Amino acid sequence: MAENLQQTCETNRIAIDIGSTVVKIAEIGSNDELIKQEFHPRDFDTGIAKQVETLLETTDCFENEEKLLICSSANGGLRVGIVCLTNYFSGAAFRDQVFLAGANPVFVYDFECDDSSLKYVDILLVGGGIDCQDSAPMEERIRQFNPQHYRFGSLVYAGNKYLANLFIELFPQSVVIDNPLGNTLRSGNNSVFSTLRRSYLDDLVYKEGVSELGTKLSQAILPTPEIVNRGFQRAVFNHSSILVAGACILIDIGGATTDIHYTVEIIRDDSDDQPSAGASIARYVFTDLGIYASLESTILQIRSHPRLYELLDTVLQEDVREVYRALREGEYDPSPQLLSYACLFLCLDRFSQGQGSGLPVADLSKVAQYIFTGGSSQNLDEEVAARIIALFVAETSSKPGIFIDRNYQVWVDGITWSHTPD
Repeated sequence: MAENLQQTCETNRIAIDIGSTVVKIAEIGSNDELIKQEFHPRDFDTGIAKQVETLLETTDCFENEEKLLICSSANGGLRVGIVCLTNYFSGAAFRDQVFLAGANPVFVYDFECDDSSLKYVDILLVGGGIDCQDSAPMEERIRQFNPQHYRFGSLVYAGNKYLANLFIELFPQSVVIDNPLGNTLRSGNNSVFSTLRRSYLDDLVYKEGVSELGTKLSQAILPTPEIVNRGFQRAVFNHSSILVAGACILIDIGGATTDIHYTVEIIRDDSDDQPSAGASIARYVFTDLGIYASLESTILQIRSHPRLYELLDTVLQEDVREVYRALREGEYDPSPQLLSYACLFLCLDRFSQGQGSGLPVADLSKVAQYIFTGGSSQNLDEEVAARIIALFVAETSSKPGIFIDRNYQVWVDGITWSHTPD
């Protein structure tokens, strides 16, 4: 591709996605159309900075930042823990901004919760409530807060601004940002979104050496989950070549995580967890479902699942009983294709029951369309995917449409759209 890019950078753009195992590079036309793309295995010996620069060194795009678009999912996203000064309403608003920033909320607790997570998070976010001077109950909660109950890299306060000085006094190593709920209990600014966006880059710089790309490239990088969410919004809002009619779920199956992006009308009214008020699209990430970095977790879950035989009978053409026995006993290594179907199955199973911190309960019979994207989705077959979906809906339900994004159009739509995520 590099030989031809010299002639096209003057009018077209180049998009790059740095994944955990593959670097994707694509030429994007003036009307946001995908012209061509190539996939290059990650060169871990050379390093990501040198590899990307080599891909671009024969073009003029490297010097023209307006023609270069770059994102990365190399780390699987920042891990964020949320502790609320108030109840879970504030937590839901914070969680939405975390998702939109391409990060992964690991837990959402209030100050009365004694089930403190031992899971490590990159950022522990403390906040909630509105900005008001009469805040004695919140002040008492802050004084009782013990960060030692959690394992985290950085502590961030985003609550009532009148208590910010107290928080800094008690926890001098913390960082204070604006309260996104302000005076109305509605998201009035994107402080959490912006902070996590910057932190995502810091995380990549530390773990992946992205800073070595140079100032222009490293400052322009975005998290791939945010890009996919933009692409989904663009399709739902009818600004894409991907046609969406009715309630829709997009599932991005990757090496480290499996993300779902969905229109909120599929959420059951009796679900304890609900998307934040006014939202039309929401996102959730299963950090333990993937076919490479989360391989062991995925195998462990599917091996012990009570419906394992149903899944295998749905996917495999033969030797179902033998594979079932061997997988149960830990004597079988699933193929990448079977693991992709396992991620889809486990994702839908948990979504239909709300099994996850902050995960609402979905009525999958309301879904009119499924979109599958990401590298692992290339392993899927439309008919097999449809049979797996049918395991979670009544036989009388209408069959949803299925679109497998084999050209990564969702990614192209997202990385070229200047619209700010809602």
